[in-house]
Amino acid sequence: MYFKQISTAVLVSALLAGVAHAEIANNRIRIGVLSDLSGIYEQNSGNGSVEAVKMAVEEFGGKINGATVEVLAGDHQNKPDVGASVANRWFDVEGVDMVTDLVNSAVAFAVVDVAKAKNKTVMLTSAGSADLTGKACAPDNSVHWIYDTYQMGKSMGLAVPQLGKKWFFITADYAFGIALEGALMNSIKPMGATVVGSVRAPLGTADFSSFVLQAQASGADVVAINNGGDDAINAVKAAREFGLQAKGIKVVALGLDSLPAIKSASLDVAQGGMYVTTWLPDMSPEAQAFTKKFIERRKTAPSTFQVGTYSAALNWLKAVQATNSKDPKVVLAWMQKQHFKDAFTNGGTLRPDGRMVHDVYLVQVKTPAESKSEWDMLKVIATIPGDQAFRPMADGGCPALKK
Repeated sequence: MYFKQISTAVLVSALLAGVAHAEIANNRIRIGVLSDLSGIYEQNSGNGSVEAVKMAVEEFGGKINGATVEVLAGDHQNKPDVGASVANRWFDVEGVDMVTDLVNSAVAFAVVDVAKAKNKTVMLTSAGSADLTGKACAPDNSVHWIYDTYQMGKSMGLAVPQLGKKWFFITADYAFGIALEGALMNSIKPMGATVVGSVRAPLGTADFSSFVLQAQASGADVVAINNGGDDAINAVKAAREFGLQAKGIKVVALGLDSLPAIKSASLDVAQGGMYVTTWLPDMSPEAQAFTKKFIERRKTAPSTFQVGTYSAALNWLKAVQATNSKDPKVVLAWMQKQHFKDAFTNGGTLRPDGRMVHDVYLVQVKTPAESKSEWDMLKVIATIPGDQAFRPMADGGCPALKK
């Protein structure tokens, strides 16, 4: 009799476990890394982000509750229509459950709209517009993980006393650059700074000479370069070529915000530049271990976007594992109850508007003489708590929260 009772209990447990695993549809979990795999943003996101997500998947042994985890990669070519087309195909035909990266805010807006219509999850990492947790928020379907334009502007505004009062903007002429310029302007003016001029540079500009000369002639104390990727590298090179720093003008390159980008520009070119970053390679044992492993695999240090994409994928997978569900509402509700500690953050939290809040760092690029090793490039000037750096949820205007 005792044996029969134990056998029945074991059988019931096994059946319940089978039912639980069956809740993960098709016994498969698919993550789509939709990024710039061939253009100006590839270095800081792109194939490195794909590799970072694979590293996150490997930490689970490639399976979650018996379901196989697969990673797909797609190139949106920095075109919203291409991004939306890939997302539609992934969701409808290829069974993708979550899309991440999305470098380029215009593409991100398009893909979030698709995810809302299909009830899928988007873990935004490399896209920067603060509107993604504001007027275009989708908190039931999307999370904004690494940074945003409000945070970048606010953080630099806090540095005005160290930088100067007269600012000139060189801004990328598309959604991200324009939003960043607006956020920066709103943050530096309350600190007593004025904007003495600005220019818009088309995406993919190779020669920034004319823009830098206008900045130099403006009488500015600070030249803020509001772009990213290869554009940021080219702009900083032009600023160095025309000797802005030698003339006492501080260069703030908000898009030259990764170790690979600084290496591409070279310490000789980038030295002395200041920017805000959401990650440091030596901020924790987890960060150091990830950096070492990434270098072994990619032969280059990870960017902030790449380690942040790893973190977003890792914590999404943890949520899927804990809830045994891929439903966005279920997964994101679980994530809002967590404190995240991994290679990217020492204590992040997820708000109901989709913003993941964490500390931010004001850093300066070291001189060649200060650098002690290949990737020793940054020195921390200040740590800015996340609740000061990111926009208060009440000020975001997320329509979904009002409902």
